[in-house]
Amino acid sequence: MTNPTCARITKSLFSLRFGAWQYLGVCAWLTVGLSGCVDPTQRAIESIQNESIEQKEKRDSLKDAFQYLPQLIRMDRTVAMQEINYQLNSWSSSVVSPPEWKASSLLESIPASLRTIDFAQRMTKLEFGEPECEYMMQCQMLKQVSSWVVDKPYRDRLFSNWLASRKGDLTATEWSRLETTLKLFDWTVCNIALEGDPKQVESLVVNPDMPPSDQAPIYRQLPWQTLMFARGDAWQRSRVFTQMCFAQGIDAVVLAVPSITGATENAAIRLWCIGIPIGNEIYLFEPNWGLPIPAAKGDGIATLAEAKSDPTVLRRAKLPGRFDYPIESKDLNELIALVDVEPFAAGLSMHVLERSLTGENRQRLSFDADAFEKRLLQIDPRLSIRLWNVPWLSHVYNLSVRTRLDDMSPFAMAYLERFGSYVTDTPISRARVLHFKGQLESTIEAPGALRMYMDCRIDEETIREMEYDGELQKSFGLIKRPTEPLENYQMRLKIMGNYLRQSKYDIVAFLAMANTDLGKPETAADWLSKRLLAVRGTDRWHAQAHYLLGRSLETTGDTPGAIEQYKFDATPQAAGNRIRIRRLEANSNPSAAAEVDQ
Repeated sequence: MTNPTCARITKSLFSLRFGAWQYLGVCAWLTVGLSGCVDPTQRAIESIQNESIEQKEKRDSLKDAFQYLPQLIRMDRTVAMQEINYQLNSWSSSVVSPPEWKASSLLESIPASLRTIDFAQRMTKLEFGEPECEYMMQCQMLKQVSSWVVDKPYRDRLFSNWLASRKGDLTATEWSRLETTLKLFDWTVCNIALEGDPKQVESLVVNPDMPPSDQAPIYRQLPWQTLMFARGDAWQRSRVFTQMCFAQGIDAVVLAVPSITGATENAAIRLWCIGIPIGNEIYLFEPNWGLPIPAAKGDGIATLAEAKSDPTVLRRAKLPGRFDYPIESKDLNELIALVDVEPFAAGLSMHVLERSLTGENRQRLSFDADAFEKRLLQIDPRLSIRLWNVPWLSHVYNLSVRTRLDDMSPFAMAYLERFGSYVTDTPISRARVLHFKGQLESTIEAPGALRMYMDCRIDEETIREMEYDGELQKSFGLIKRPTEPLENYQMRLKIMGNYLRQSKYDIVAFLAMANTDLGKPETAADWLSKRLLAVRGTDRWHAQAHYLLGRSLETTGDTPGAIEQYKFDATPQAAGNRIRIRRLEANSNPSAAAEVDQ
């Protein structure tokens, strides 16, 4: 028996009424008139006390709003949204002198069709709607996961020696940012399964544009959703990485090239790779590979300046006889840098709110687009810089999805069958949240993510019994509504059964990921090899399982075994895994290193 699927949390809203101001004013006048002048010191003390009370009330409103943010993960989030809006608007109405703010000129680079939508109209106002609240929840979640990931040692041995060697060339701050970037990239690749085709690496994706489509790439998942689902295409996975970087104070761009005909409109440009500016360089990360782009020589990471000046960098990106690479050095003469930042980060509300946060709620919410543009141009004056339209499209699409989920349409049924476990209050969604908080192991006070993952595993017999056992249905939160047609209820039962069955396999992958995070590669390998790769019906996880098993074997020193896992070709990351094999073989055979460099 498991916990109920959905749990509504309600909270009463209290309002304060203030009256009799005229009466109090008369009393105050009489007091002054009868007792003479008020002591200036006493007046100052009262003023300070009143200001302190006002500041506390403001902080309490923000604290209450942030406590409700995790509930926005759920599909049924009306009560939480009302409470958050109430608290934020209470706070914003009390802001008398907001910090100075000016709209960035880069906002003009967003297409007019996006700048006229609902949330765009609020960007110059101190107002909050549903998308802004969801953005705050995402920032909270990504801050939580990135904070404990950064505290752990860097675990990719391919680049660890090079990283250590860079200490002498960079300032302490720059080196720390580089280490943080590599940790976050590696964690993202290990925890988000890549979806797509192995040959997709041979062509560049055209940047999407309006109108939204259910078949479009990149923008159909917000970063927090990709994190929760643990699946996404190359750019969806990359956006988890870039937004975790944002949470840690590191900004990112998507480097793009004009169309084959030279067009540079948003709907024509082609997306290449992720660029992370650190110091005077922009380091390059290849989304399809799950690897940084290697430097021309040695075991380092390529920079944009190096890729422009040395054709060897991109020649080494090709795997003759296996995979071509769609970019050459000559294509980098006219690069577009698309700033990957959420729309609300560039608005007034987040600018003011971030500066009002204290304690555990303090986090990065806002972004100085003009300052970042200036910094990029100092690194490479030839870059054409824009805000990326994809984060805006993601929120437009997300709002349309939530509207369509109100009806039991074919779209809604397909969406719930695939993601229902993660967008409702289920044991698995609660376990995922604990994982992101870094609460992996249980304590005396509360179970950790590992224990909750284990408890979520439901046997096949229970899933079959749920079709006819009314009490079992109730235990999963499935109750037929009085006016609900029988066929609709039966459809809901079928959807529940399907995603419980699929969740059983998802949980095995999550257990492997969690044990990897705990530094237990042998336990992770056991879950992957015996309970995922050896079980029928788990095909959707095989590509990620082979990669994670390879990484586990690398950690335990079994390089030949790791290489065998990376040879699994039915994966969209096949090209990157082959690059990894090439580097591992070069490391184990120094005489082959010179051949790899050539």
